[in-house]
Amino acid sequence: MPPWKPTLCDVAAQQTATKLQRKRRTVFLRMTFEVVSVAVVAYVFYRERHLFAGFLTTLGNLTWYWVVLALVAELASILPLAEAQLHILSAGGTEAALRQMILVTFASNAISMSLPAGVAFAEGYSYARYRHFGAGPAVAAWAELASGTIAFSALAAIALAGAAIGGGGAEPVLLSVLSVVFAGSAGAVALFRRPHLLVRAIDWFELHLGRRLGRVVAEAAKSIRDTAHFLTHVHPSIGTWMTAYGLSALNWLLDVLSLALAFQAVGGPIPWGAVLLAFAGSKVIMSIGITPGGLGIVEGGLVATFVAYGTKGSTAAAASLVYRGLTLIGLVGTGWVCVAILAAETHHQAGVERTR
Repeated sequence: MPPWKPTLCDVAAQQTATKLQRKRRTVFLRMTFEVVSVAVVAYVFYRERHLFAGFLTTLGNLTWYWVVLALVAELASILPLAEAQLHILSAGGTEAALRQMILVTFASNAISMSLPAGVAFAEGYSYARYRHFGAGPAVAAWAELASGTIAFSALAAIALAGAAIGGGGAEPVLLSVLSVVFAGSAGAVALFRRPHLLVRAIDWFELHLGRRLGRVVAEAAKSIRDTAHFLTHVHPSIGTWMTAYGLSALNWLLDVLSLALAFQAVGGPIPWGAVLLAFAGSKVIMSIGITPGGLGIVEGGLVATFVAYGTKGSTAAAASLVYRGLTLIGLVGTGWVCVAILAAETHHQAGVERTR
């Protein structure tokens, strides 16, 4: 009897089983890390619970007028961000309606704050919507990356301002580190305004390094190079770039205002330096995606920063909880409604095209 040899179906089944096993292991490790991270934060809060005496009383005496204003500021922050993305797409030769971009921006924010590794899913979602607007693959990818780079640079500027205003013993170190971060991000913003330089850099990488790093890397580098060459016609003006930067900064500042108004809502003074620093740090934590939307980790970071800068523990905890509640319920809730609206509109449009 001839020896048994695996068929192509057997090999494919084995490969599928191996991938599923790896995926399960990855999901298990991620969930374990999330649970441990939240447990550590909860333990620290429990151990330092004496700092939060009067928390329930502070939270129970909310001034709802300020809560409503904080919610308005939070929702309004999406509008300048959508406008900034419109300017960037327009610079790449793609026009879109403001209403559509607002829906996409709300939806993308909801995805990034709701799912594990949500930032990556949100970027993919925005890319797909840009393609739906008519942008080519290169322009859609460039617009998404440029938007993120501009937003990060504006966030770095806010953190730098917070370090300067907040003072404290860590000010010299923070100012030095954040100055370097801001300078680097500003350089990246300038580079994305000149896509032809990116194309040259990709050409150089593909020619000198891509082929030496293996077939897979070489093919990926060649694919990226071929796609990037469609950006040679893109030359945003300085005015367009500065407008997009200013709108991105306004997006962050309205979000900061929402956090500041949360302090007003709980009857506490606004520690502006700490608010700017804590806000910037919370956005970085959320982008890392330790937990969906940074849940548990962000709240701990906000409270720890405020307490470190002299805010009463009960006030810091109550203000952070109000702000995060408005973000997770108001902003994320609105975002998922926008996801549903866009999905329904796309389905309707596809049905109309099929009947033609």
